[in-house]
Amino acid sequence: MADFTITFLPSRESVSAAADTTLLDAAAAAGLPLEAPCGGQGRCGKCLVKAAAGLSEPTDIERRVLSPSQVGEGWRLACQARVTGEAEVLVPYSSRAFKPTVLIEGAAREIEVEPNVRKQSFRLPRPSKDDARADLTRVMDAIGEGPLPPARLAPVRDLPRLLRSNAYHVTAVVAGGRLVTVEPGDTCDEAYGLAVDVGTTTVVAYLCHLPSGELAAVASDLNSQAQYGDDVISRIHAATSSEEDLLGLSSAVVTVLNDLVERATHKAGIPATAIYEIAVVGNTCMTHLFLGVPPAGLGRVPFVPSFRAGQTVRAADLGISVNPAASVYVTPCIGGFVGADSVGVILASELYRSGGPRAAVDIGTNGEIILASGGEIYACSTAAGPAFEGATISAGMRASVGAIDAVHIEDDVRYRVIGDARPRGICGSALVDAIAELVRVGVIADSGRMVGPQEADSLPEKVGRRLVENENGTEFVLATADEGYGGEAITLTARDVREAQLAKAAIYGGIELMLEQVGAAPDDLDELLLAGAFGNYIRRESALAIGLIPSVPMERIRSIGNAAGVGARLLLCSVSERVRAEELARRVKHVELAEREGFYDRFADAMMLRPLPAEG
Repeated sequence: MADFTITFLPSRESVSAAADTTLLDAAAAAGLPLEAPCGGQGRCGKCLVKAAAGLSEPTDIERRVLSPSQVGEGWRLACQARVTGEAEVLVPYSSRAFKPTVLIEGAAREIEVEPNVRKQSFRLPRPSKDDARADLTRVMDAIGEGPLPPARLAPVRDLPRLLRSNAYHVTAVVAGGRLVTVEPGDTCDEAYGLAVDVGTTTVVAYLCHLPSGELAAVASDLNSQAQYGDDVISRIHAATSSEEDLLGLSSAVVTVLNDLVERATHKAGIPATAIYEIAVVGNTCMTHLFLGVPPAGLGRVPFVPSFRAGQTVRAADLGISVNPAASVYVTPCIGGFVGADSVGVILASELYRSGGPRAAVDIGTNGEIILASGGEIYACSTAAGPAFEGATISAGMRASVGAIDAVHIEDDVRYRVIGDARPRGICGSALVDAIAELVRVGVIADSGRMVGPQEADSLPEKVGRRLVENENGTEFVLATADEGYGGEAITLTARDVREAQLAKAAIYGGIELMLEQVGAAPDDLDELLLAGAFGNYIRRESALAIGLIPSVPMERIRSIGNAAGVGARLLLCSVSERVRAEELARRVKHVELAEREGFYDRFADAMMLRPLPAEG
C-alpha cells in the first residue's frame, strides 16, 4: 500500500502516512496531537482542519457536524478524513491539543506516619558450629516477631549470595507484614513511595519519603487514555468491545505513570528502585482500567463494579518500572461510579468526623457528591457530562495556555487568559463566569434563552454589539477575531448555555436530593467543600449565581483542591488510614440517583438560571 506525505500548516511538520490513515492519527505521528475529546467518533467537532485535496470524501458524520459552507470551504474533521494522496492540511490553533494546568495541591492534614513498607538494617552473626541456623531463619529472627517469610522465591534465592558477599550486613524490607526483599548494607533511608491520582483527564504522582512522610517531588501529565475518548462511557465501550483496547487502555496509564516515575525521581535525585510501594486512587472506571479489569458491569444499569475492596498487586505485573519487590495498592471503591477518589476525598476532608451536615462535591464529567450527617455518610455520582471540561462547548477547552479562565462584564466584556496569551478558547471556570455575568446583565434569561441582536436595546452598547446571528443561531462574542489567536473569535452559543444548564442541573439536583436524604436544607450545611481542579478555580459567586451549587452562605463554601491526591498520600504513608479507607468503603451508603423518586423533577427545576443579586 502506498504512503503519502502529509504536511501540516502553519508549522510545516510532515509525516508519511499510509492510505486510509485518519488525519487524527497522522497528526499524532507528526508530533502534533489534536483535540479529540470524543475519542475520534466525530461527535465533538474539536479536531477541525482544512485541506483542498488528498483526502476521502466528507462522511455523513462530517456533513451532520459541519455546516454546508464549512464543507464547501474544505473544512474537515481530522478523525473522519482519511488519506488518499499527498495533502497540505491547515490546523487552526484551536484544534491543537495542549497540556492542561494540572491541580496538584489539596487540603493538608496531619497524620501519624506509619507506612506499610518499613526497613530494618542489621549486622547478623556469621554461622558457626554453635549457630547453624538457615540463612532465612537468621534474617527472620533478626527482624523479630511479626513478619511472615517471603511469598516469592526471588528473595530466598538471592539471600545466600547477599549475606556472604556483604559480611552479613544487610537491610530487610518488610511490606504488609511480610518480608519482600533483602538488600546489601544499610539502605533504611532509601525508602520511597508513590501516591497516584489517576483522573479521567490527568494523572498526578506524588513521590513521598516513607520514613518521614515528606513530599519529595510531584509530576503530572495528561491521561493518554483520552485517545479512546475524553469521557468514561467512551472508554468503557472501548474496553468491553475488544481485549486489545482493554489492554491498550491499561497500558496507556502505565506508560504515563512510568514517565512520571522517571520525572519525579530525577527531581528528587533518587533511583526508581528506591520506590517500594504505590497507592492509587481514581474513579471506579479508572481503577478497573488501570488494573486491566474489564469494566463490563459499569456499562449498564445496575452499575456493578468488578471489585470494590482494595487490591494489592505486584508493580512488576503491571509493567511499572520501580523496585522489583514493589507492590501497588489500589484503594477500594464505594460502588458504581463512586470510586476510590471519593474515598480519598473523605479521608482528606475528614468528613467521617462530621456531626452536623457537611458536603463535598467533586465537579467533573461524573460529579461525585458526598454528604456526612449525624455519623452517617452518603455518596452518589451524577452524570454532569463534559461541559465544564470543554468537550461539548463550541469554543471549550481544558485549562491550558490560551484558555479564557475568568470573565467579568461592566460596560464591556473583560476576561483573563491563562499564560497571558491570545485567547483560543474558554475553560470551565470562565464558562460559569460568562453565564452568570450574562444572566446578570440581561443577555441570558433565567430559562437559559439568549436574547437576539434585535433585543439588545436595553443592554450596555458595547455588550449589545457582541450579540450576533449566524447559521448556528444566536452567539455572544467573548473575544473578537482581532483579539483571538489566529484571527478566530471566541463565542458562547445558545447551545453552549444549554449544555452548561444540563451539567449544572445534574449537580444541583443531586445535592438537593442528598440533603433530603438526611432531612436537611441547604442552609443547614455547616460546610460545602468543592474538590478537584474545577471546584478549585470557579468563583463561588458565579457558581451560586447560576445554581450550580445551593444557596449556602459564602463563608461556608471552601475549595479543598486535589483532595483525592491528598487522600492517596495519606494511604501511602499510614496503615491506619488504609484500614480506615477499607472500613469507609463498606460503611458509606451508596445512593443511586436515577432510582430515586423525584430526581428528574428536581433536575428539570434545576435547569433554571438565577441572576446575581444587584450590587449596592
